[in-house]
Amino acid sequence: MLATSKNQGKSAPLPIARGQLKTLKCQFIIRSFKNFAVVTNNKLPLVEETDIPLNHSTTIMFTSGSSDTPKAAVHTFANHYYSALGSNENIRVAPGDRWLLSLPLYHVGGLGILFRCLLAGGTVVIPADSKNFAAAIRHYRVTHLSLVVTQLGRLLKSKNKKFMRTVKAILLGGGPIPQSFIQRATQRKWPVYLTYGLTEMTSQVATSTPPERFKKGLNSAKVLKYRKVRIALNGEILVKGKTLFKGYVKNPKTVLPLLAGGWFPTGDRGEMTRQGRLKILGRNDNMFISGGENIQPEEIEKHLNAIAGVEQAIVVAKEDREFGKRPVAFIKVAPQEKIPADQFKTLLSRQLPRFKIPSVFYHWPQQGAAQGLKANRRSLQQMIDDPRKLQIIE
Repeated sequence: MLATSKNQGKSAPLPIARGQLKTLKCQFIIRSFKNFAVVTNNKLPLVEETDIPLNHSTTIMFTSGSSDTPKAAVHTFANHYYSALGSNENIRVAPGDRWLLSLPLYHVGGLGILFRCLLAGGTVVIPADSKNFAAAIRHYRVTHLSLVVTQLGRLLKSKNKKFMRTVKAILLGGGPIPQSFIQRATQRKWPVYLTYGLTEMTSQVATSTPPERFKKGLNSAKVLKYRKVRIALNGEILVKGKTLFKGYVKNPKTVLPLLAGGWFPTGDRGEMTRQGRLKILGRNDNMFISGGENIQPEEIEKHLNAIAGVEQAIVVAKEDREFGKRPVAFIKVAPQEKIPADQFKTLLSRQLPRFKIPSVFYHWPQQGAAQGLKANRRSLQQMIDDPRKLQIIE
């Protein structure tokens, strides 16, 4: 990837069998670097230093597609540079530090690990087993981690509680994190940082800072340097700054859809606190109307995720003759846990009005609920139309 940038080219990390190759019109495709090596007896010439222009388009990253069709986003070298710079000023990385490559390079959060370490002189640790990070953390004395909820859950199940001794920072993002997970991590004195970001802003936008951590709330964070945030009249989060991407690939052009003043609409809803911190409320396109009342699924999910034993919860809309639509919930509980539907309803009724309490609770599907490491809301929504694949929590 760096060699491609050096030669004024673009790299597009993709998972295997991704269908976006036609969109990109790639000139070269490398399927695997496994067992890839160059062996020679000749003395290799030193690589000359090359200045890469900051405005050079260096990567193409596809958005996650968890709630919409994936789009090809073009980033410049400046986008990656200022993203890493702002992150490193919040979460310090120094020579000798080791950041585990715990996210795929086809996600902007994974690619960001490379640039943060390059900028600070840190080391990138490539794990041999993507499902056993605990062993890699212990063996390589990892200092920094980037995790999503699934990975955090796996680490919390580890019986060895000493493997985190060398870790200085755990960056958590990619969607809502259950409060129970955060509490368990902080009880173990794990250095957790919550972050909100998006592909179009080259990863992080707002992240909790060391002195504050969770003293000012679990769902608000400080906007990082080189990013700007404002809230539109309709509650949508608008962003801009040096990390804002160059645009979407719309062959043969790159299109950047901006509002007046150069603001990019994220599609997320939020608010700014009096302290200037960003609070995330949910996605605009997730909201639906039930019996004349607005329902934001993320609000319900927040309370479900706070229930002891719940590992993950997603709420979607189901067609209803009387109310138009009603919320239903998919619940993933910890092994050996059994929580009846009536208990969910009782606990939610203490926090939410009746019309926001899901009418049905489903067990988390064994297949099709995730896209990579993130829950796929669209897939769960589509499952509602085929109840044969679903198991109701009684």
